[in-house]
Amino acid sequence: MAEESVLRLAETSRLTSTLREKRDELNTEAQQLVKERDSLNAQVAEWLSKARDHREKRDEYNQKVSEFKAERDEIYSKLKGRVEDHQDTEGEAEEIQKKTSAPSHVLRRKVRELDWSLQTQVLDLKREREIIEQIAELEEELKIAEDAAAMRKESAKARSEIEDLRLLMNAHHNSVLEFARLSQEENQLMIEAYAEVDTLRKRADEAHRRYLETRREADETHRRFIEAKQENSRLRKELGEIRVRRRVEKLQELEDRLEEKVAIALEKFKRGERLTMEEFSLLMKRGLL
Repeated sequence: MAEESVLRLAETSRLTSTLREKRDELNTEAQQLVKERDSLNAQVAEWLSKARDHREKRDEYNQKVSEFKAERDEIYSKLKGRVEDHQDTEGEAEEIQKKTSAPSHVLRRKVRELDWSLQTQVLDLKREREIIEQIAELEEELKIAEDAAAMRKESAKARSEIEDLRLLMNAHHNSVLEFARLSQEENQLMIEAYAEVDTLRKRADEAHRRYLETRREADETHRRFIEAKQENSRLRKELGEIRVRRRVEKLQELEDRLEEKVAIALEKFKRGERLTMEEFSLLMKRGLL
């Protein structure tokens, strides 16, 4: 029984040591997995922040695209109306110009010359009336020519405004294209950032899964270690009790032998036989002499 307990104690001692080492290794591995998981989660948060920044910039650029599109379309509407008005003015000016025989400056010079003739020459009544009628006709034609000139001037102004509107519309269109390009770049960067988030999150989840698995194994190993330790303590106690019992039994055996020697020595003493020093000493200690 004692030999079996000794063997069992040695076995549980080895098992306790093995379980302790395994538990400590698993706890170390679990701590490393926690650090890995937390580091990955920190990277997830960092990439999420980057993704949100790219999304906000993309939305800002999309808003700019919408604003410049609306302004470009408004300018185009104005440009279209101005072009139509300009075409009407150009046509009308050409039609009016056809009703005159000469440019306005030529007509104006003829009027001055005829007027000068009236003022400086002595004319008969018939000739005077002819000149006055000519002046009236020329002044009427001059008014038509001046109207045509005014319309051409307005047409030139309209052409300048049309060109300005066209340049402004092109500038807004280029802004639409530029902000659309920037929006696309930010959108692509956002997609890449979210893809990185997904990759890191999967790695973090895997590290957490391995941590939980390692933690459970460490806890189970610790439970077995406690059981082995308790069994080890029980066996040590049991062996201790066996050793005490054996010492008591041995002492009792020695005591029995000693009592037997005392009895023999006492009989010898009673018969008057010679005692050995040991027998004499035993009888003295027992108070039998």
